Amino acid sequence: MRRLAAFAAALSLVLSLSLVQTPSRAQSQHGLQLHEELRFPADQDTVSLPFQNWGEHIVIPVSVNSGRPLQMVFDTGMPTPGVLLYEGALVDSLHLSYSPIRVQVGGAGGAGAASEARLAMGVKLGAGALEIGGSVAIVMPPTPQMSGLHDGIIGASLFQELVVSLDHDRGVMTLTRRSAFKPPQGATEVPLEVVGRHAYVPAGLVGTNGKVTPLQFVLDLGATHAVSLSRNTNPAIVAPANSRNTRIGRGMSGAMSGLVGRIPGLVLGGHRLSNIVATFPDSEFENPRGLDQRNGNLGGGVLGRFNVSLDLAGSRMFVSPNHRTFEPFEWDMTGLVFDMGDGGEITVAEVLADSPAEAAHVLPGAVLLGVDGERAVPRELLRSRQRFREPGRDVALTLRENGRQRVVRLKLRRLV
Repeated sequence: MRRLAAFAAALSLVLSLSLVQTPSRAQSQHGLQLHEELRFPADQDTVSLPFQNWGEHIVIPVSVNSGRPLQMVFDTGMPTPGVLLYEGALVDSLHLSYSPIRVQVGGAGGAGAASEARLAMGVKLGAGALEIGGSVAIVMPPTPQMSGLHDGIIGASLFQELVVSLDHDRGVMTLTRRSAFKPPQGATEVPLEVVGRHAYVPAGLVGTNGKVTPLQFVLDLGATHAVSLSRNTNPAIVAPANSRNTRIGRGMSGAMSGLVGRIPGLVLGGHRLSNIVATFPDSEFENPRGLDQRNGNLGGGVLGRFNVSLDLAGSRMFVSPNHRTFEPFEWDMTGLVFDMGDGGEITVAEVLADSPAEAAHVLPGAVLLGVDGERAVPRELLRSRQRFREPGRDVALTLRENGRQRVVRLKLRRLV
């Protein structure tokens, strides 16, 4: 449960929970053990709801205690039932009743400490016409890199007992009781290895000589990258000589550094994808929070190119090509890496060498105010990240540098 480099945020949650006080019978030191009650409409075994793709994040409307729908990331990296929310006026409006128990919440990223979060038990969730009773809300302090981009995160409450199908051609998520699920016609079955609540998926790495090396990856729909490869795990994993050394993402616990380069291809379920932008994390980020990543992490950048049905309880998934399968893989073409401040400011953290931003003399510390005449808002930038991945496109950025405002015009070109 997978990641802001350039104009996109890398969620890479890999959520871990540990209890601060003595757990009740409903919890354990390894996380939350709840008895959620799934309630479908009468005589139905399946419900559907719309989803949006925000820069490779799957975002769905989820209500808490019958409140207005919140925009939540569906993340297979969140191994616990319930939802993760952020303190603030939005959560205050839900009037949650909190347990005296506190938990520590951590995730992928740098050396940042875990955050202490509160628990609200007995929460009712709503995903389309599906109601989930007896759930929990984990409420943590807001972090700009996370709470500025979405309202919350949901994971195991959907995938631990249901089959979750994502139809990217229609923008529809379907939730089905396992007993009623029928594999989509023409889809390829891919076996999964499920350890605890983490799933590993087999895929083949295509080398420069055309040889395909079988590898195992964490299945991470919360990660926005295509694939992250751990160089120390297999001699076939080699970063290209022209890779860029930069920040490759930001998780809950801080920034992650490494290399970005193109690999010849990847084979998933018999389907070959070519010329993929891959990340190669520095060694300290290869196994966030001690999670065994095997050979790396397969994120939304690849999984979003298939219509997918996830049956994690059955240790399998089904994939079939969609309208994006053979689109070219691209990376940010501005040369800018951003941070977000507590007040919602978007600040330049890094300017890549030999990039359009460097040629325009953009400096670290500049504040992004607008893009193409529109006010720069974190969520809008995440949703429209594709506009910064079109070679030859002209982009106008409004910046504040050293107290002065200016507009810089960048002609985008491939940096990887």
